[in-house]
Amino acid sequence: MEQNTLHATQPLAAQPLAARPLTLGRNGRTPKTLRNRLASAPMERNYGTTEGLITEQYIDYLATRAKAGLAMVTTEATYVRADGKGRTHQLGLHTDEVIPGLRRLTDALHAEGALAAVELNHGGRTAQAAVSGFKNLAPSPVPCATAGGEVPRELTAAECHEIVGAYAEAARRAVRAGFDVINIHGAHGYLIHQFMSPLTNHRTDEFATPERFMNLVIDAVRAAVPDTIVGMRVSVVEGPEDGITADRQVEIIAKAHLEHLDFLDLSAGSYEAGEWIVQSGEWKPGVLAGHAQAYRRFGLPLGMAGRLNSPDIIEQVLRDGTCDFVSLARAIHADPAFAGGVLRGERYRPCIACNVCIDNLGLGQVTCTVNPAVGRSRVPVPTPAVREGSRVVVVGAGPAGLTAARELAEAGARVTVLDAGARPGGQFALAERMKSTPDFHRFAEWTAEENARLGIDLRLGTHVDTNDVGGLARDTAADAVVLATGGSRPAAGFPGEESPNVLDVRDWLAAHPEVLDGRGGAAPEAVTIWGADSVAMSVADTLADRGTAVLLVGAQDAIAPESGRRAKILAVPRLQANPRVRIRLGAAIEEYDGARVRIGGPNLPPGGEWLAAPGPLLVSRSVVPLDGAVPAQVRDAELSRTAGVPVTLAGTVVDQTPAIASNAVKSGYDAAQRIAGLLAPGATAANEPSLNGAAS
Repeated sequence: MEQNTLHATQPLAAQPLAARPLTLGRNGRTPKTLRNRLASAPMERNYGTTEGLITEQYIDYLATRAKAGLAMVTTEATYVRADGKGRTHQLGLHTDEVIPGLRRLTDALHAEGALAAVELNHGGRTAQAAVSGFKNLAPSPVPCATAGGEVPRELTAAECHEIVGAYAEAARRAVRAGFDVINIHGAHGYLIHQFMSPLTNHRTDEFATPERFMNLVIDAVRAAVPDTIVGMRVSVVEGPEDGITADRQVEIIAKAHLEHLDFLDLSAGSYEAGEWIVQSGEWKPGVLAGHAQAYRRFGLPLGMAGRLNSPDIIEQVLRDGTCDFVSLARAIHADPAFAGGVLRGERYRPCIACNVCIDNLGLGQVTCTVNPAVGRSRVPVPTPAVREGSRVVVVGAGPAGLTAARELAEAGARVTVLDAGARPGGQFALAERMKSTPDFHRFAEWTAEENARLGIDLRLGTHVDTNDVGGLARDTAADAVVLATGGSRPAAGFPGEESPNVLDVRDWLAAHPEVLDGRGGAAPEAVTIWGADSVAMSVADTLADRGTAVLLVGAQDAIAPESGRRAKILAVPRLQANPRVRIRLGAAIEEYDGARVRIGGPNLPPGGEWLAAPGPLLVSRSVVPLDGAVPAQVRDAELSRTAGVPVTLAGTVVDQTPAIASNAVKSGYDAAQRIAGLLAPGATAANEPSLNGAAS
């Protein structure tokens, strides 16, 4: 399991509001008491099987968070019928076959003192035949482009009633599986929400009224499980301009059969407004607080999600009476110890709102940039303890190097980190000043605290000859070396690049921090950026926000293709709408004369096109990994043999995945585990990497 902290007790007067218990249950139903005000939100993770069954990995993940102190642990949106399945590895409650596995989950959660909750869902128009194997169904034949664009078949009235019955059957299975709480998913653009919204419900029959289908589901679930705690998740804002307004959503909920519910769980957004479902780091903490007060009129306990990423904001919304409990997703995904941070002031690894988690949802298992132990197709394996007195040198203080250093120090090694820069963090240190990634500073601050706690010796301004790793090991008396120096940056590749006006964008950012962080430096009047990767996007967006005119030229067909949709959901539309930003994609800079660039491409005339290119020309180029044809184990073995001590590579020097922080952190974590295995008590020369690719 992932690391977490031990429970502790405090006098009631000294406890935060979040630590106080909360009892749910009304109208004669047997109450259930949450031991505190922290619940996990129904965050989708793709940790199940393709048949909708739970896995040991998923049970471990949720039980770890229960052990950390959450009062109520909720599964992801769980489909009630096979044609409502929206993810390849989504959990299901569609058949009795899922019950034994879910019973193992609820037993594990109860053993840790948490209530077990499940969210009932049907994807409707968002479910696609390519995933579910069934034609998708919806209130009206309105496709969901974000989910895949399949045009759904309009449900008949009889079919609407059949799906209502599926919710009831799923609720019965949930109780048989041992769940204490059922949460009906009425938000985020799924089937119940589709009946509410004028964008997706164009019907003229009994289901034309937005509350009709919702109430049938509420009634059916309550009849199926009369003594179970039942709530409903609601999007307080749908998002699109012509969708459900905040006031209209309150009117719809006012017509709900609230006597059958025990709580409301407030969220926001829809598939057409994903920025509301999982909010960007640009948005203020507690972003939904202003909408919650309107739901107090219903007299039900309120849960609330939305940028609740620190103990302070959680205490604030509870103290203000905004909600009665909080629904946490990314914060406890990044570290289950966040619960201990809220309840007992313990340390935790902070979420940085990068949204790699949600962007991975369409690709596979949901991982995390700052927590490399989650979402990697296995129960996390702790880094093994090393022999007493082991010394490790890590070269590079970027995300990979800092991660490797922390893991090895936690394993008992004496760690020294060497870096040529003036501050640690690598690209993280630059990204924290970008408009779209303001929470990245939290990683830097946490890392600095961890370095101090673990006694890591960080030496900046130190140049290392990585071609002489053996000399480095001898000079530092290292028992092992981790090389986390990133990779090489290719030449820009056009005539005129030798001009002093042509600068690598990272070098320019490092030389001009005041331009980006508002410490009195004026933003340049204009810049030209060659490259359209995520770095170029962030820099262009940040400078444009400060009034700079930007010319962005990229060979890519889209801006930041290596980033997921949510990571750029605000920045790209801003750039496209800004009249001071010129964007030319699918084009290459072929010449630069100091004031203009000549661009060429398949859609340009022979000889290309000259464009005015004022200001510095900033080149954004991804680092180039080492030869991917050589297995990492072979490279490690060759380096180790030359150096005379175990050596391993980390970061983009070995990754063949996009050069983003999430991949660097994972690479650093894996490198630390390899080195720790070689330095573990009892490890022998037989464990050393060899040319046949075997490694301990």
